[in-house]
Amino acid sequence: YSKPVKGRKINWMKAGILESDGVFTVSPYYAEELISGVEKGVELDNTIRKTGITGIANGMDTQEWNPATDKYVGVKYDITTVMDAKPLLKEALQAEVGLPVDRNIPLIGFIGRLEEQKGSDILAAAIPKFIEQNVQIVVLGTGKKNMEKQLEQLEILYPDKARGVAKFNVALAHMIIAGADFMLIPSRFEPCGLIQLHAMRYGT
Repeated sequence: YSKPVKGRKINWMKAGILESDGVFTVSPYYAEELISGVEKGVELDNTIRKTGITGIANGMDTQEWNPATDKYVGVKYDITTVMDAKPLLKEALQAEVGLPVDRNIPLIGFIGRLEEQKGSDILAAAIPKFIEQNVQIVVLGTGKKNMEKQLEQLEILYPDKARGVAKFNVALAHMIIAGADFMLIPSRFEPCGLIQLHAMRYGT
């Protein structure tokens, strides 16, 4: 609305909201955010306020994301064996991406789209500030080409500390979730991300 273009305009999202029997989104909190103002509601906040919206917390596929049966991880585990399994899975992840194998080094993982919403630029700016610590980081994602190039530079800049993989890799995503100590989520906004749910299920 603030930048009108000449001629008639159609907003398919607005049409969908007005014509639907119910409007849903991925979390109760995000439903509140969408009607909080123009910025979060992307100028549809007034429309959504009139129709109403219901937030249902995002869910994950508990068959695929189950550390007790995960076909992509070498050591299966559950809540009773997580402390024994995690160091072995960290070593397997380090070996897989070519980092020095050491179960005592904190290992940070990032999986996500390489774009501003997901905070990939924040991540790129933060890595030089903490990489000198006794820490390793593995970043997996695809997205904007300039961010993919930055990602591929990590191994050159920090050969013993960082790895960046700019491609879609399901097996590696599972290995990171299982083998990392921490998952980094620098998102500027995150309606209800699956990475958090996967990480909590895997004790990460």
